[in-house]
Amino acid sequence: MVEVPEDVEIADLPFTHARIKRMVREEASEGQYVRSNVYYGLNLLLGEIADEVIEKMMDTEAAYVEKHDLDRAARKYEKVENIIQEKERVSRKLDALAADIEKLSRDVQQADH
Repeated sequence: MVEVPEDVEIADLPFTHARIKRMVREEASEGQYVRSNVYYGLNLLLGEIADEVIEKMMDTEAAYVEKHDLDRAARKYEKVENIIQEKERVSRKLDALAADIEKLSRDVQQADH
């Protein structure tokens, strides 16, 4: 859960507040409103993610930080996306199996009569 302090100021945010608001508003539906603490919370969350990735990325013995260092540091977030996709695939497969079982059950019941 993202904690949004009551006294958070725009100047305290890691990214420009206007950019975050614009990104959220671009995805909002007509007539959909977003509370200000959502903008602050998203900004703080993205800052925490950036801090974590930067810290892992800088954990290298090399003189130069390379793209593969960024890839290594961001792998955790890519794995989350892969897990979500796999969960959706398994869910679709389970739905198909449930439909097959239901059909077979009906066929068996009809055959008994």
